[in-house]
Amino acid sequence: MDPHDEMIEEWDWDLARPTGRAVARKTAHRTGIPHEGVHMWIVRTTAGGPDILFQHRARTKELYPDCLDITVGGHVIFGQNENKIQKESWEEVGIRPPDDELVDLGYYRYEERADGLFHREFQRVYLLHDNRTLDGYVFRDGEVEGIFAVPAGSAEALMTGDFSFEIEGFSAGRFAKRLVSRKDFHPLLFQSPMKIYMDVVFQAVRELYTGGSVTVRMPSPR
Repeated sequence: MDPHDEMIEEWDWDLARPTGRAVARKTAHRTGIPHEGVHMWIVRTTAGGPDILFQHRARTKELYPDCLDITVGGHVIFGQNENKIQKESWEEVGIRPPDDELVDLGYYRYEERADGLFHREFQRVYLLHDNRTLDGYVFRDGEVEGIFAVPAGSAEALMTGDFSFEIEGFSAGRFAKRLVSRKDFHPLLFQSPMKIYMDVVFQAVRELYTGGSVTVRMPSPR
């Protein structure tokens, strides 16, 4: 099935809760019908500080090919009430993290308008600390080519300025190093609708690295 034809659940934009009504994903994105998405950011710790893992989107992707994006992200299909992030994580990076290893940052209310697109989504955001080697991830769905480790400080600095730096990853079946700048990342990460979202993610990474516990959360979606 074309993923754009899959059925997802409509959410109430004011009450921030599901309605029980099914809608085609492509219809929701065209008309602004709110729905649920799930995101997971994987963080590893190194002697030099925390790294945030970014997925390397496949070169064959219709939108934003060959760029670096959220570690795991996807829609919740209609009727799926459990293991939502585990399903996406298994498909994209080959792991199923148990709930007790996930840091739940809450829901983020996201809205985007562009030509032919009206996207409103409640994004459930998770953080996962995972220190496995980069070749320990498996890319099953053909939409992800690999994974790259980006120093958290460099990723945060990119939010306010552009510069080049080298990162390491595992992509297309081999270890690789890559010189990157803003142009290599998903452009929406730098747009105003994502500013608060990214601020919370970076704060959560700092808390995880310095204290082991995370207290910051996404603002209430209601």
